[in-house]
Amino acid sequence: MELLQNIASLLPELLLTAVIAFQAFLFRQVSEARREHLELRVEIAQNYLSIPAFERALDKLEQRFIDHLKTHLNIHRSHTP
Repeated sequence: MELLQNIASLLPELLLTAVIAFQAFLFRQVSEARREHLELRVEIAQNYLSIPAFERALDKLEQRFIDHLKTHLNIHRSHTP
């Protein structure tokens, strides 16, 4: 019984640690995706002619990514105690 009480007292700390670790994982994933996206934009700008339609498509893609990320983080925050 005492063991269960000890585990129950550690559970909130374990959950908080898991949430923080997951947020750090997400931050790394987002940072890597943004870096790759910026590298692609630089490569395209250096190697290809500037095409306004292509720039608009990339901007739209980036905005969709940001919206998706915000939605995911809002859902994650709403489930966090």
